[in-house]
Amino acid sequence: MAQNAPEVGTVYPGWREGEMDIHFIFTGIGENCFLIFPDGTSMMMDAGDMPSSPVPRLPDTSRRAGEWIARYVERVNPAGKHVDYMMLSHYHSDHAGRFMPDAKMTTGRGEDYCLSGLAQVGEFLHFDTGFDRCWPHYESPIPAWPSESPTFENFSKFVQWKQKNDGLKMEELQVGKLDQIRLRKNPEKYPNFHTRTICRNGTCWTGKGEEAIHFLEETPGRKGKSVPENSLSIASVFSYGPFRFYTGGDVSDGLYDEEGNRFAYEGMVGKVAGPVDVCKANHHAYKDAMKEEFVREIQARVYVICVWDIHHIQDNTMTNMASRTLYPGDRVICPTLIPDGRKELYQGKSWWENVEICGGHVVVKVLNGGTDYKVYYLTANDESMTIKAVLGPWKSRGT
Repeated sequence: MAQNAPEVGTVYPGWREGEMDIHFIFTGIGENCFLIFPDGTSMMMDAGDMPSSPVPRLPDTSRRAGEWIARYVERVNPAGKHVDYMMLSHYHSDHAGRFMPDAKMTTGRGEDYCLSGLAQVGEFLHFDTGFDRCWPHYESPIPAWPSESPTFENFSKFVQWKQKNDGLKMEELQVGKLDQIRLRKNPEKYPNFHTRTICRNGTCWTGKGEEAIHFLEETPGRKGKSVPENSLSIASVFSYGPFRFYTGGDVSDGLYDEEGNRFAYEGMVGKVAGPVDVCKANHHAYKDAMKEEFVREIQARVYVICVWDIHHIQDNTMTNMASRTLYPGDRVICPTLIPDGRKELYQGKSWWENVEICGGHVVVKVLNGGTDYKVYYLTANDESMTIKAVLGPWKSRGT
C-alpha cells in the first residue's frame, strides 16, 4: 500500500494555496484534527488529553498533549498562532481534555481552569469562532454530559475566559445549513468548497435542503430518555470540488426505543453524509461504531482511525470497513497506531491486507481543486515532520 515514493525520508512540504490539508495529530492520549482549507482558513477539531492512556505518549512526556498539538499547528498553519475555527465534537476527555490534578491551573482568571486538551491549546493559539455540540442551550434536549462533569465544566470555564479576554465568538451550529463554516481569506476564488453539519446534540439533517429532524424529541419512545454522550457528537462533511471528507466525533449506536430495540442512528447519519472519499472512523472504530448500516452508506476509499487505546482495532469494525460485500472497490485503513499485540492477534484476518501499519501523524492532502488526494504518514516520535510513507494519489469520486 505505502509507496516507495521519493518523498519518504524528507520533511513534509506543508500546505500550499489551493490545497486542502487534513492533519490527524497523534499524541497517544486523545483525538485531534486540524484542517487547512484551500484559501488558508483553518480549523481545530478536538484536542484530547486523557487522565491515562495505555499507549505511548508522543513525542514524549515532557509536555502535555495540548502543547504538542499547538506546536504542530504553528509549524503547518499559514497564519501561525491564529486559527479561524475551533470545534469540540462532544464532552469527553479524549476529545476536550478534562480537569486533572497533575496538570497546571490558570491563576487570576476568576473561574480558573485546568490547562488540559483544548484549554491548553488555547494558551498558545488564538481562536476566532468556536462551536460545541450544544452551545448555548446546555439544558436541551438533555443537560450537558452531565452538567457537573469535570470535562464540561473545565471546557466551559475556558470558553468563558476566551470570550471575555481573547475575542472568541461562540456560535450555535445549525444542522443541515450549508457553509455556516466558510472560507474567510479568499472565498470567491474557491466557490466549489462547502461544509455542512450533519448532526449534533440529538438533531440530524434529513438530506433535504437545510431540513433537520430532532430525533430525540420526535422519535417514539426517545423523548426524555438518557442518551450516551457519544451519540450527541457533531458530525460534518467537508467538500472541495469532487472530494468529500466525513468526520463525526464518537457517533455510535447506543440508542434504543422504549421496547429495547436498537435505533440505527449511526446508519441514519451515514445515509445523509455519504458517500465520501475519506472517513474519520466514528468512535475510534471501537466495536459499537462503524456498523454495516453506516459503512454501506459512507463508502470511503480511505478510513482514518485516531487510536489512543489498545482496543481501538476491533475485528468487527475492521471487517465492515474492508468489506467488498457492503460496497465494491479498493480501500485502505489508516490507524495512527497499531497497538501492541494487535498485529499478532489480527494479521491472519482477511481485512489485514487493507491496513497501513506504519503509524504516526496522518495527513490527507487534497490537490488540483479537489480532483486528487493522497495520504502521508509523518513521524510522531519527534517534531521533524519526516515523511514515513505516502499512499495514493487517488482520484476523487465526485459523489
